Amino acid sequence: MTEYATDSIELTLVPVDGTDSVALDRLTGALACELRSLRLDSVERWFPSRSGPGAEGGSAVLTDVGKLSVGGLLPGSGVKAMVGLVQSWLRRNEQDSVILRMGGDHVEITGSPTRRSHQLLKDFYRRHGGDGC
Repeated sequence: MTEYATDSIELTLVPVDGTDSVALDRLTGALACELRSLRLDSVERWFPSRSGPGAEGGSAVLTDVGKLSVGGLLPGSGVKAMVGLVQSWLRRNEQDSVILRMGGDHVEITGSPTRRSHQLLKDFYRRHGGDGC
């Protein structure tokens, strides 16, 4: 089993097509609020990064990426609890997916997992100290 050392988990919301930056900001905040119910050490929002020539005095464009950083989550059952919460949140909010990153490893979480995505989650749990169930 490969261990990936990390002290935080990064979550990236992949919104449905046509989601504007205001809606993305609201959705990211709502997901952060629900994640706090897991009693984590921290849930921090990463605001969209600026791209383009903004740093040189030109106009800047905000990228449409909603990111969260979660700290203090224990491997195994804690990750499973977070995945379950995210899946439920995705279904209720009619969103596509969230990419979960731990160290150099990642998995995409969907609200309605397919057999393939379920297997990818089981493999992810095994790599991070869970039993894969």
